Amino acid sequence: MSVVTWVHLIAAVIAAATTGYLWLRTERPFGATRYLLWASAGTVVWTLSVASVKADGGLHPWHQVLWLPVIAFCGGAFLIWAGTFSRYGWQPPRALVAMWLGVPAAMLALRVGWGLDSRDPLFVFNTVYSFGVLVVATVWVAQRANDPAPAVRHIARGVLASAVGILVAEAFLLNVTDVVAAALLLVLAVATVRAADELRVRPSPDVLIDDLGALLFVFDQDQRLVDLNAPARLFYTLRGEGPPDAGSSGEELLGSDLAGIDTVTVVLDAGEDSVRFSGYVQRLPSHGSPSRGWVCLLRRSAGDATEEQTRSARLAVMNRLPAYDPSTRVLSARAFDQALTSASSFDRGRSVPASALVVEAADAGTLSRVARTVADAWEDRLETIAVGRCGELRLGLVARDVPESSLRSWSEQVLDGAHVRLATRSGTIECASDLVDDALAELTRDWRRRPTP
Repeated sequence: MSVVTWVHLIAAVIAAATTGYLWLRTERPFGATRYLLWASAGTVVWTLSVASVKADGGLHPWHQVLWLPVIAFCGGAFLIWAGTFSRYGWQPPRALVAMWLGVPAAMLALRVGWGLDSRDPLFVFNTVYSFGVLVVATVWVAQRANDPAPAVRHIARGVLASAVGILVAEAFLLNVTDVVAAALLLVLAVATVRAADELRVRPSPDVLIDDLGALLFVFDQDQRLVDLNAPARLFYTLRGEGPPDAGSSGEELLGSDLAGIDTVTVVLDAGEDSVRFSGYVQRLPSHGSPSRGWVCLLRRSAGDATEEQTRSARLAVMNRLPAYDPSTRVLSARAFDQALTSASSFDRGRSVPASALVVEAADAGTLSRVARTVADAWEDRLETIAVGRCGELRLGLVARDVPESSLRSWSEQVLDGAHVRLATRSGTIECASDLVDDALAELTRDWRRRPTP
């Protein structure tokens, strides 16, 4: 066999190894992992088809029966992965899933039914379709090219470079797209398994700020207005006046030099209204957008507070403090239960897997040490739904998209020798409270079965 044939065979082995790696390293492939798995499996057939052509020294009339449909299949799977990689909470619409599965199926049916005369039209269609999918997927992935996480930046820029390389290679008829795809999928598979937390998309702060109704002004490093959010524009529009022009001075808008303040109280004039706002000013980092710029978030202020209002506000804050247990750095039992109840009402809670861990300590000191350990490991993870007290000496943890076996393995490894008892349960987010209750019941049953000394 020629060197070219061996190159494509090696690519087939890499694709097969990637498929096995994804299947074995994830207990149940879900989310973006599922589509990487399908893309890798399809690439095995793709590379073997190319290797067969190179080995025979020419194109057999029936080589493209699986070749062209499987390229379209791999491209569709990669497109769906790109959507989950680039957008927070994105789920592929049914039309996209139907296109991913339907187009290759239709191509295969047409190829078999029409016969050899369909080869050239299908080749043209597949070329246009596959490169269209590649362009869209690359545009989606490139949206995270400046992500704060280094792993995400490297993947986004690597996909962009690979797409450009594929286009150039195909222009010169080098036929190495399958080889590049096999190598790229291997990198994505390893990154997905080993750095899953870093790859997850964080929710956009713009959506959250808009929902809260706060006014947000963005300034560049020279304190010139760059942008403002939807509530800020609406504030001016409802009063018959356009929002301030881009380039307006921050000192003119807020009455202060942004470099010298961190909180601000200002009266904004719009139309015939003068509305009092208070808020804060924050400097953006060098990798922010804009670099070294400023953001100012304002909320409507009721004016100068009386002594009674100040006292009521202080009491309201004090009443909220018990939601966070300062001795263990986790939620109090009441706040933990409220967090689980809130999570259970999530729209897609019935379809999102979740696991619960309940830890029972021998004494308050042990519970405090264990709580700090659990909080350090899970408090800031995106999978974490809640970490909190669920009894006098008990601690609960509920996480989504984490297999029960992984959660138990982690707890047994990290909490080994801490003199605690563990119980785990798995289900869905909708049943988060029930999972904790079932784990608590297991600990209670085990306690009752203990022989009396």
